[in-house]
Amino acid sequence: MENFQQFYEKKKAKDNFVKLYKAFLDFVSKELDLKELPVIELVDDKEKAKERKSFGTYDGATIIVNIAGRHPDDIFRTLAHELVHHKQNGEGRIKDDSGETGSEIENEANAVAGIILRKFNHAYPIVFESKQI
Repeated sequence: MENFQQFYEKKKAKDNFVKLYKAFLDFVSKELDLKELPVIELVDDKEKAKERKSFGTYDGATIIVNIAGRHPDDIFRTLAHELVHHKQNGEGRIKDDSGETGSEIENEANAVAGIILRKFNHAYPIVFESKQI
């Protein structure tokens, strides 16, 4: 059983995450010039990540990002990666094999997500004061 201090620290980390999350969604939407976002589900379940063997997925309509035990920066990197896939899908570039490791689509999502994250961290250095969720 957690004591009050542990509960308070966890709640504070989640409250700070919500503020950063909203700022990140606005930031990444502008960076990717997204007119609308897909449904985004944040899952707080380590077992789901083990089952999927991934912290994030995009199925063409919904993004699922596992946040359990992760730092906000890591969560945002995953979210940015999946939002790049959303943009690629809107451009008609996603094919059945697009998710293969090393594919042009995956490499682009990795690179663009990294660039967005670096820009966000520069604009919002408070992220470095955050604790894992």
